[in-house]
Parts: sequence; C-alpha cells; structure tokens
Amino acid sequence: MRALRSIRGRVAALATLAVAVVLTGVGTVVVTTFAERERDRLDERLAEPSPRALGRALAEGRLPSARRGGRRGRSERSGRSFPPPRAGPGRPSRPGADEPPGSGFGPPGTPPPGLGGRALRPEGEFVRLLQGEQTVAAVDAPEGLPPPLRDGFRTVEAGGTTYRTLTRTTPDGDVLEVGGELAGVSERVGGLRARVIVVSGVGVAVVGALSWWLAGLALRPFGGLRTAVARVSTTRDLSTRLPAESRLEEVDALSESVNAMLARLESSSAETEQALEATRRFAADAGHELRTPMTALRANLGSLLRNPRLGSDERQAVLSEAEAEAERTVRLLEALQTLARGDAGASLPREEIELADLVDAALERARRRHPETTFALHASEESTALEGWPDGLQVLVENLIENAARHGRPGGRVEVELERAEGGLRLAVDDDGPGVPERERIFERFVRGEQAGEGSGLGLALVRQQARLHGGEAWVADSELGGARFLVRLARGASNGEAQSSVVGP
Repeated sequence: MRALRSIRGRVAALATLAVAVVLTGVGTVVVTTFAERERDRLDERLAEPSPRALGRALAEGRLPSARRGGRRGRSERSGRSFPPPRAGPGRPSRPGADEPPGSGFGPPGTPPPGLGGRALRPEGEFVRLLQGEQTVAAVDAPEGLPPPLRDGFRTVEAGGTTYRTLTRTTPDGDVLEVGGELAGVSERVGGLRARVIVVSGVGVAVVGALSWWLAGLALRPFGGLRTAVARVSTTRDLSTRLPAESRLEEVDALSESVNAMLARLESSSAETEQALEATRRFAADAGHELRTPMTALRANLGSLLRNPRLGSDERQAVLSEAEAEAERTVRLLEALQTLARGDAGASLPREEIELADLVDAALERARRRHPETTFALHASEESTALEGWPDGLQVLVENLIENAARHGRPGGRVEVELERAEGGLRLAVDDDGPGVPERERIFERFVRGEQAGEGSGLGLALVRQQARLHGGEAWVADSELGGARFLVRLARGASNGEAQSSVVGP
C-alpha cells in the first residue's frame, strides 16, 4: 500500500490494471470463440449423415452396432425390445422399397450414404430412432436420455454426462436423434482457458515490472527537481535557479514555475531586508544627527530656566537660536524620513508627472528664498512626462536648486536645463560657485561642503537616491559658469530601482 502513495506506484498499478483488464477481455473472447467453434464443429459432425438414410439404416439393422430380433428389436445398452418399423401409407414394408436412387444401402453392415465410408460414428457419439417417445432402435445411446421435444440442437445431461444432440423428424414420421459427448469439447476449452490464464498472468507480471521501471525512468527528472528544491531549502539561497533543460514539457514547465516562485521570494526577501536596513539606518542616522540640535536646544532652554532675569534682548536671542535648532531638527527628520522611504522604494506610490511643472514650481520658491540670485530655465518644448514618485522627484529638484543657490556667488546665477535624452530625461543645474573638489563623496550621507551652513548633509544623498529609484543616476561635473554642474538622468518608465547602465556619466 505504501507504493501506491507514490506517483511511480500509481502509474505502474494503473498500467498493470489496464493491461490485466485488456488481457482478461481478450482471453474471454478467445475462449468463448474457441468454445463456440468447437461446439459448431460438433454440430456439423452430428449433421453430416442424411437423417432419412441414417434412420432407415438404423431401423433395418444396417449399422453394425444395432441389433434386431424377429419382429422386435432390442437396444444394445438398454436391453428394451422395440417393434420393427410399421408399414403404412408412405412407409415401405421392406428395406429399400420406394427409396430414391442412391439412397439405399448395400448388404447389412454397409455404411449408409453420408457417413463418409464410416461404419461407426466416432467414439462418444450415439444414434437412436424414436417413434413417439419410444426408442425403436439405438446405437450406443446412454441410459436415462430424455426424449426430444422438438427438432434442432439441444444440450442435455444423462448419467452424469453432458451431450450435444441433433433431433430431426424423418419423412416417414420417425424421430432421429444423433448426439455426442461434450466432454472432449470441455477438455479442449478447459485446456485453452488454462493456457490463456497462464499467459495472461505472466503478461500482467511482466507489464507490472516494466511499468514500474518505465515510471521510475520517466519520473527521474522530478527527482532532480526535488533534490534541487531541498538544497534551496537547506541553504536558503533564493538566488538558486533550477535547470529547465530536460526537454520534457512537464518537467521544464514545473522548473520554470519553481524558478518564478524563487524569484518572487528572492524579490520579497530583498525588499524586506531593504526595509529593515532602511529602518536600521534611519534609527542610526537619527540618533547621530539629532544629537547636536537637540543638545543645543536643551542648552538654550536650560539657560532660560536658570536665568529668569535675562534681559529682553538676551532672552530673544536665546529663543531665536532655540527656534532655529528646532527648525533644523524638523528639516533633518523630514530628510531622514524621505531617505527611509526611498530605501524602501518598492512600496512607494507612482503616477505620471510632468517634470517641467515641478521644476517651474521649485524655481518660484527658490526665487522667494534667494531674491538676490538670478534663476534661468532652459526647457525642451517636448513632453517631459515620466512615471515616478511625486514627493521624491520634488525633493530631487528642490535640493539641486537649493544646493546651487547656497553654494553660488552672492548675487550669482543659477541655470537649469531640462531635456529629453536617450529615451529618458536629463536635468542639469549649474552654479557659479567654487565647484566641488570631492565629487563622489558629495553624494554620501552627512557629507557637507565648506559652505554648507545650516544644511543637513542629506540633500545630495537624497538626489542620488531618488535618481536611482527612478531608473537613473546623478553625477557632478564642471560648469561653464565656473562652478559645479549637477546632472541627473531619469528613465521615463523604469521600475523601482532599475538603474540603467547607460546613465553613468555626462
């Protein structure tokens, strides 16, 4: 029963059962057909002699096994007397009278026509002649044989033996019954049945063994898949992929399905790990960066509490400094929150955005914050729409423009360019400041330039993060204005975190 719990066992069992059913059906048909054919052969043999000639020969004692005495005959087996055939209309009173040419017989003992030259019927066969229900002559007829009820073939038992008989009424009105034992037929049919059973049994056993072997051979690739999946489960390496090269449609389809599942699990695991890492970094960065403003804020508030008699000017200065530190803390928390959301970018909502509108709005706000700086926009007339996270793109644009305004010359100039390039969008922001000596480190978190002032050190880190989150990259070059030129390339429809290899530099 344990074998039936496996696919191999079930396939072998079903194949064996199907073959057994087929062999049983074929064997039954063969045995039945053979039995019918043997019975038909017996029927044909029983019907060989002419009923009239055979009956006349039997009545006149011409069959060697028949006995007659005076006017009464006696059955060889039963010993019963029987009268000779009666004369009457249509019935001759002497042998051979009114016989058609060729239907008479020679001297006693001569076989009648139709017996093929045989004086006796084959062993196990008998002949008897009846008038009404009385047997008037018989050759080897068994005891206790019931009289026939109608002409034709019948199967009857007498003395524990089964006989097949043919009954016909002769033109003289007598009833002739010819019969033979079915034992020979039964023996031949039984022998054939035994051979069919043996052959079928051997065939079923061979098919069962062959089915078991072939099923194991066919299922061997699935064993390889099971081993590979078990290895993945043991090592927990979700980057493992199952080979789909068996050239078997079902096995390759299963391998592809398992690989797709592993890819989804790997992606989900990576997103979970990314979110956890973002949470850890947020906690670490917040703890590190909030220490300074919170310390300053606590010192200012403590000074107010310890010196209740401070003058109004001194009190106002302390409150202003505390307010500035509080604002810095809020900005820092907002930047950290944006960074954390960007690190877990897979869950960010995305929609189609016209980047030129974001740039226009950011420039308007920058002009109000830095009225002494000149801002210029050079935008393409083509559509600058892309699919992205609105808050992240707004942070990217505002941080670039704010960084250029802070690090440019007082009363200087900031130029912004926006155009379509290489299947995406390119945003460039130029300033006329001193430039950036450490170009790569400037995009690291909490790295501040020499003129950072009150910056959090996260602005450009946010720029690069959002650029990569939108399938692009950010880098810095020299500007024709004499300062730095920050460039960002964005993909118009890239998935989360799909950085393109073509966007690695100007």
